[in-house]
Amino acid sequence: MKHSWMIAALLPALFAACATQKGFEQAGMAFGCPIGDAKVGSMDDLVKLKTTMEGKRTTIQATEMRCSKTGDLIKIDANLNNDSSTVKRIAYKFRWIDREGMRAAEEESWKPVMLYENSNLVVGTVSPNNKAVDFRLILRSQE
Repeated sequence: MKHSWMIAALLPALFAACATQKGFEQAGMAFGCPIGDAKVGSMDDLVKLKTTMEGKRTTIQATEMRCSKTGDLIKIDANLNNDSSTVKRIAYKFRWIDREGMRAAEEESWKPVMLYENSNLVVGTVSPNNKAVDFRLILRSQE
């Protein structure tokens, strides 16, 4: 009887604490990915924040991005989409950023891929060290 009274008293406090957070996201994170102080309300916002183009532009677009922590490392899966009716060759790499906004590791080499017409490709990676707290996906046309 004594325990049921304690549970009944703590239950409203527990529900109130859960109601203050939106979903399971931590502050400074969206879809598991670090976003800092940026406002991200959708997957499109996250993809725009984390993806950049270098060199020759490509019609290939990142459409989704998901992140998770594996120990102190960040694991990333990004979906690349080719909605054109031709095969496209692109290259991609991830740039790793530390807490001060500087590069957390040596620049990765470009990874060439070929996307067939109207197709998707998931590319993934894991941060090279625990100094990397943020990243950018960089795309470049190979045509």
